[in-house]
Amino acid sequence: MQRLPLKYLKPGMRTAQEVRDEKGRVLCPAGTTLSPEILERFAKMGVSYVTVEGHPVNFPWEKTLAEELAALEKRFSQALHPFLLELKEVLREVLGELHRESEDA
Repeated sequence: MQRLPLKYLKPGMRTAQEVRDEKGRVLCPAGTTLSPEILERFAKMGVSYVTVEGHPVNFPWEKTLAEELAALEKRFSQALHPFLLELKEVLREVLGELHRESEDA
């Protein structure tokens, strides 16, 4: 599941959650396949973001787990203190969990 700004939405994507307007009214249910007409209606109604199924867009600022872990290793490459080594392991676990959650969503 990925929350995307309107400009990144494409026809054929499917909503993962209900889409609501700013007053909370449901514009379309979860599972709706987006069409050009629906996207145009969202723009007219001021919808800014829509949560879609899967992870269809890779943003440049999003890194893979391998990239994140490599950066973590680099940051802690000089660390010798047991506290810092423990912190590195905790961060490794957190990164793994965050990436698993984003894949499951």
